[in-house]
Amino acid sequence: MNSRLVFSNIARFVILVLLQITVLDNIYLGGYLNPFLFVLFIAMLPTNMGRIPMMLVAFFTGLIVDLTTNMLGIHAFTCTAVAFLRGVWLDHIIIHDNNEDVETPSLRSVPYQQFGIYLFLLILIYNVIYFTLLIFNFHDIGQILLSALLGTVVTWVLAILYQTLLLKKNDH
Repeated sequence: MNSRLVFSNIARFVILVLLQITVLDNIYLGGYLNPFLFVLFIAMLPTNMGRIPMMLVAFFTGLIVDLTTNMLGIHAFTCTAVAFLRGVWLDHIIIHDNNEDVETPSLRSVPYQQFGIYLFLLILIYNVIYFTLLIFNFHDIGQILLSALLGTVVTWVLAILYQTLLLKKNDH
């Protein structure tokens, strides 16, 4: 990994985790909506990163969010699970359909539709696991699914908006 890529990943980590901790963790409407934009950091980790290092980075990312929100490991577990599954979707959705090497999955490096589907699936699985562990009662499966779906849609829109604004800023 070159130094530019390392620096951009560190900057992305700091921005997304600070945004999550300071702003987004204070948005919680009726238990149904809580955007987790920091999942974008895991989605955009370099494609040449090994599975174990990627899972460790994801675990520590979730642990930092857990420590600031007193969640007792839910984010750490969920981030690790998403990092594990990321490789499967990355291979089938993005790398399989692109002839050129994709260094970092983003709207700049991947066609919009492929990145959108890839990101939506990662955020959806994050939310399903997170709300299942948080509520931990299958009698409330409706609330789990509603929370996961609403959280996924809002997080996905915020992530695409973040990527779009970042691309415009970097293009000038």
